Amino acid sequence: MPDGGTTIIIQGRKRFKIKELVTDDPYFKVRYELLNDEIAENDSEFDAYVSSIKDLAAQIIALSPQLPSEASIILKNIENAPFLIHFVSSNLNSDVKEKQRILEISNLRQRAEVLMKLLQLELQLAELKNKINNKTKQDLDKQQRDYFLQQQMKSIKEELGGDSNDREIKEMQRKAETKKWPDAAKDLFTKGIEKLERMHPSTPITQ
Repeated sequence: MPDGGTTIIIQGRKRFKIKELVTDDPYFKVRYELLNDEIAENDSEFDAYVSSIKDLAAQIIALSPQLPSEASIILKNIENAPFLIHFVSSNLNSDVKEKQRILEISNLRQRAEVLMKLLQLELQLAELKNKINNKTKQDLDKQQRDYFLQQQMKSIKEELGGDSNDREIKEMQRKAETKKWPDAAKDLFTKGIEKLERMHPSTPITQ
């Protein structure tokens, strides 16, 4: 790499089960047994699982801005069912235990079934995150719009030297300062003034 480091890309080619650890120095050496996938011929239900897996994965990609758009193109171009299951499983946003559980299933149809259930959960999570993000954005947009409008109204009032609505409110506040009211009545008056201040200037004020 440009910084002098070394990057190694490792790709799994076959599933295997470790039978014996031979040595771990200077690196691991083991005796192993290759594991073959059990594939049923002309299994229409398995074909349906594969089709659903592809659809669910595509929906998750569409809802996940952190995933590159190229992932969707790669997904569409995968025709080999076992490779599709391996590819999607390896890119799941699940913990290592769940991925290991999928890897240990030899029957490809059962593996597809487990994968589909995990994808359904991941899709629900992606939809929920998307819903929360959209709501947060809408709330922020509304706050920004309200603030912008308030600033515009403030500027217009300053240009006009204030309005009758402001003058009447200030007059009511001035008169209220000379009165001795119980706390409950004072609180009610304050809330009423705050409400009037939020009202449109064209709304008539009844004193």
